[in-house]
Amino acid sequence: MLSLGITLRLEAVLSLWQRPGLLNRSILAIIVVVPILVALVVFSFELPQEVKIGLILIAIAPGTSLTLYQPKHNRAQSYAIALQATVSLLAVITVPLTITILQEFFPPEMQISPFKVVQQLAVAQFLPLMLGITVRYCWSDFADNLETLLTQAANVLLCILLLWVLAQQLDAVLNIGFFPLIVIGLLAVISLWVGHFLGGRESSTRVTLATTTTTHSAALALFIAILNLPHLDVSPAIAVYVLVSGALTIAYTTWSVAVQVP
Repeated sequence: MLSLGITLRLEAVLSLWQRPGLLNRSILAIIVVVPILVALVVFSFELPQEVKIGLILIAIAPGTSLTLYQPKHNRAQSYAIALQATVSLLAVITVPLTITILQEFFPPEMQISPFKVVQQLAVAQFLPLMLGITVRYCWSDFADNLETLLTQAANVLLCILLLWVLAQQLDAVLNIGFFPLIVIGLLAVISLWVGHFLGGRESSTRVTLATTTTTHSAALALFIAILNLPHLDVSPAIAVYVLVSGALTIAYTTWSVAVQVP
């Protein structure tokens, strides 16, 4: 969040906010459509509770786990950064609200307090994001010097986190089961389609929105799960989703580039 805030530029945010059609479709895809479709799929099949909760948490965690490798500050990356900042700010409201709605379908031992989630997101997501934005606009030269370092550090820390989860839960990840794996792949494909469909006519916005709606924020999902459901091991399901969605997203972006070649 700190890295995202320092990377954020006012012109990128205004460019997105001045396109209400794209902004509304993007928020609709990430915050409304994908969580609803994931919930429908999860509740339609017999899956272990850990898998259900893990998939629900990652579906409602806005953001992305993948680094966007577009040229620096081009239009696609500006849209991606502005979109991530927007949904990350909204997450303090949308994530607890979605949890309130969806946990009606879960047993009492898996209930999460929305008020606690608000406090946790305010500290772990909202404050560092606002701190990064403040540094960017009050000390822009200092932010320019920090931007690359913080971005690389954030990417390295995310990789370490995912590798640690895989190392700790390797047996559980490998034994998650064929049917849950198929469901996870189905959810990733559905999320890709939603982002692609609602991304508009521009290929750059389609690809960026599809990537964002599919990958989600694994770190945020793990953060919520560890603090609120320590007795429930959802990390294998989240790790498998990151691997499957990452592979499908790479295949999708490769295909998108290929079809644009004359």
